[in-house]
Amino acid sequence: MIERKSSHTIQYSQSYEKRQHTYLLISDIHLDSPLCERELLKNHLDQALEKDAMICIFGDLLDVMATFGDKRMQREDVDPQFIVKGRSYLDLVCEYAIEFLKPYAKNILIISKGNHESTIEKFHNSDPLYRIVGALNQLCSTNIQLGGYKGYIYFRYERAANTIRKVMHYHHGFGGNARRSKGILDVQIEVMKYPDAQYLVRGHTHQKWYDPSTTVEKLNQMDKVYTESIKYLQLGSYKNGATSTDGWEVQKNFAPTKMGGWWLEHHLRREGSGGPMVVDDVIYEAE
Repeated sequence: MIERKSSHTIQYSQSYEKRQHTYLLISDIHLDSPLCERELLKNHLDQALEKDAMICIFGDLLDVMATFGDKRMQREDVDPQFIVKGRSYLDLVCEYAIEFLKPYAKNILIISKGNHESTIEKFHNSDPLYRIVGALNQLCSTNIQLGGYKGYIYFRYERAANTIRKVMHYHHGFGGNARRSKGILDVQIEVMKYPDAQYLVRGHTHQKWYDPSTTVEKLNQMDKVYTESIKYLQLGSYKNGATSTDGWEVQKNFAPTKMGGWWLEHHLRREGSGGPMVVDDVIYEAE
């Protein structure tokens, strides 16, 4: 039985033997869209296998805009492989996603919900991600987590009495395309809403940028004041619509955006001679 959770804990015991842990953070794949850059996606997923990285997919894995009664559907915008007489369009999309992700299943940490999957649930009383995650876990003997539209991921590194915790808050995203600001005006408001998080991860807008500049003041367990910079990661898309000759992005005159997501690396080291272990962040583009 798969449970959609609001928080997920990734725990590494005796993990200081492995001094680097890598995560691929992606969203807005729109896998079944003919405008999906599947080769770019496959390249990033293959890199994740090479790096032994965990893969986090934060919403809109699917496009699924061609179900019965969907007014957004245009036949020419549907990949022909998902139009088969006698077969359900939604079933074909789910089957394709399962086969596409099977080689990477053991490295997938979480697949969470986006607005495209939420629309299917709302109008068709069907949860495509539940079906996909359930099938992958059964076929590949994995434990991929099913995430909500928002939630937390806790990274815990433990060795003896030394425990380090990093907190990520994810949210698929909100608002419009933000062509001028690209959503940067949301950063300080979002940081104030989730004071326990060191990382805020957002998708949906198909913009791609990273802002580590917002710094907050906190107290540690010894009531000592310290400052911490919060990392805000806006994830790009794998749907390349703005460069086509027609379609939603072209009609809205959206500008081309950078594709793909971000790599997050945790580097574990000892602070000073015999001091406590600390985690250094390294964040760079998946490109």
